[in-house]
Amino acid sequence: MSMSSHLGLAPRRLPQQQRGRRRVDGLLSAAACVIAEHGYEAATMCAIAARADSAIGSLYQFFPNKESVVDALRARYVKDLERLWASLAAEAKRLTVEDLVSRLVRSQVNFAERHAAFLALFDAPPSANTPRRREIIRGRIARVILKRNARIPRSETLRIASVVQQILKGLLTLYARADKAEKSVLVGEFTSVLNGYLLPKLKR
Repeated sequence: MSMSSHLGLAPRRLPQQQRGRRRVDGLLSAAACVIAEHGYEAATMCAIAARADSAIGSLYQFFPNKESVVDALRARYVKDLERLWASLAAEAKRLTVEDLVSRLVRSQVNFAERHAAFLALFDAPPSANTPRRREIIRGRIARVILKRNARIPRSETLRIASVVQQILKGLLTLYARADKAEKSVLVGEFTSVLNGYLLPKLKR
């Protein structure tokens, strides 16, 4: 990605006053709703502004294009995911491996259900910030693993975290496209997969 396109992801200006921050929060919440309902490709800046009951100029005042809106939403979701993984790390040592796996799967599904555009953004192109954010989440997963079994070497912990991250991504990718009955089946299937993978590694 070129420097100019990377800069195009940045908000035009970051609000310093509480009122401005509330406006940005409202615009991002509206964007999440539009993207969740219509998908990334069909979402437009005009539709986002209309959902926020805001003038289009107000949206462009903060975000130069749809890509910058998406990048801001992803940044918000990563912060929320960081808090989720930190909470799991705090509990990991007290949980059986089976309970930990159940929490891993259920927490990701619940997160996707609570954050309107999270699954829809899987269809959006990656940005220059995507690799760094993936590393942040991988590090948080690795911390959960270490809290459960501190004897695992760091290099192996990061490898395990990468595999867990990909398994959970696979779950959410299929979950996004499944009907209600199939969603429940997928949760059970991926819980079995993660149990089979993590049990021998975390119980040794």
